[in-house]
Amino acid sequence: MLAEIGPRIFVVGAPRSGTTLVQSLLASHGALTSFTESHLLGRHALPLVGGAALLRRDPTERLREFLGENDIDPPEAETWLSKVRWSHAVRKPVAVRARGVTAAFVHLLDLLARSRGASGWVEKTPRHLRFVGLLESVCGRSPGPHFVHVLRNGADVVSSLHLASRRWEEPYDLDRCVDRWNADVRASWRRRGSPGHHFVAYEALTVEPKRVLERLFSDLGLAWEPSVLEDYRRTAAGVVTTGEVWKDGVAGAIVPSRASRNDLTEEQRRWIERRLRTVPYDRLMARLTDGRPAADG
Repeated sequence: MLAEIGPRIFVVGAPRSGTTLVQSLLASHGALTSFTESHLLGRHALPLVGGAALLRRDPTERLREFLGENDIDPPEAETWLSKVRWSHAVRKPVAVRARGVTAAFVHLLDLLARSRGASGWVEKTPRHLRFVGLLESVCGRSPGPHFVHVLRNGADVVSSLHLASRRWEEPYDLDRCVDRWNADVRASWRRRGSPGHHFVAYEALTVEPKRVLERLFSDLGLAWEPSVLEDYRRTAAGVVTTGEVWKDGVAGAIVPSRASRNDLTEEQRRWIERRLRTVPYDRLMARLTDGRPAADG
């Protein structure tokens, strides 16, 4: 059983949907803290049916990097890893290693949050959307974790992801960008009506940030703090690494979302529109427009 702390909040969704902005806004609340993107499960585990996962390779080096990104120097990092029995978790049989590693990671975030004087934390790795069942199982039900799904227009995400990935080791072609958005929106759609799952439309957030955030904080059981609308700029500096140059705009002013498709040809834009599977997204947008509670069944 993990030590009591809360809320534990996971921000998930397709990359380039506004997840870093939402993370920065949430982490600016006085009760919360956040960290750089961990990539723990997305890079090192394979999701299986029923909320299980298979650890594909040892994530220890990545976790050491993660601690360094969050101001834990190398000697101290080994102490932190021993606190959560990391080596023991990695040595477990293959069938249960992913669960043990995930439990140790969540425990580590609990300890980091306490060391910063926070009672809860925000973890943002978009691909952790594929591991919701595992994370729910590890965190338990009392209190259960929260998942904030960030949704953005598919064509804008595809264009932005295609452009940003040119700075990555493995750029995404348009096919992969479209497939990623389609899959991630379907994954969010499957969680509609589930307790602890909340949905934020990026376009609405950028037009009416106060209204959208007031509701989100209420759903998370947190008092509204108007200061988050200013403090998020400073918070963003602590959750974005120096190498993540494609996130440079997150500390800027919140302005209405604009279509980011200028780097595409007209033919490419038409092709994207044909390939996008927008029904789940449209239905989620309709639920938000209707004003249904985030965990409405």
